Amino acid sequence: MTSPLQSEAGARRRILNICLDNARSVVEIVRKLALMIDVICDKKNDRAKEQYREMLAMIEQSGKSKSALLGEIASLGLFLINREDFLRLTFRLSEIVDTVEGIAFRVSSIVERKMPMETRFISGISQLAELLLEEAAKMRETMMTLTFNPSKALEMAATVESVERKIDTAYRTLDVEILTSKLSVPTLLVLKDIIERLEKMADLIIDALDQIRVLAISS
Repeated sequence: MTSPLQSEAGARRRILNICLDNARSVVEIVRKLALMIDVICDKKNDRAKEQYREMLAMIEQSGKSKSALLGEIASLGLFLINREDFLRLTFRLSEIVDTVEGIAFRVSSIVERKMPMETRFISGISQLAELLLEEAAKMRETMMTLTFNPSKALEMAATVESVERKIDTAYRTLDVEILTSKLSVPTLLVLKDIIERLEKMADLIIDALDQIRVLAISS
């Protein structure tokens, strides 16, 4: 006969594995955003549009995965002691995806409307996106470590925060450059909106990391 403790441990492993798959999807979506911005830097606008379409398909699939995950969490009920923590982690990962979608839409609008853009600003946005990809990947690595060594996961969390500090510095530098430029008001507003959303995404990744910490402590 399976004991309640064994049932809870099994439920936790099952949900954590699904969360890991969800986190992998998030990282791939962030990677697609970084690639989209890179090809714009290389002035390959047709390729950027293709990347955007591929990203939207990935985001749609991520939404289905989220629904399936929520269903799994609900079905396990009292077997899952950390149910609320897993729910919060799931919603944070979903918010990251929503933010990526908003950024990608605005970046694609730059291409569609053929807005004049200095290379240094697109390059700065590209560097921010690469740092965000690194942060998201390290967040997922921390979650993977949680499956076999919760104490190590707590240690690895510090590497995610170190990348977040780099993002803060890059964001502030780029923000000042944009605000003190001679860009037209519409272009300036679009660029500022994009980098603010990138900075918000960095914060959301840290929020997800905090939920991973909670799960590590409660292991």
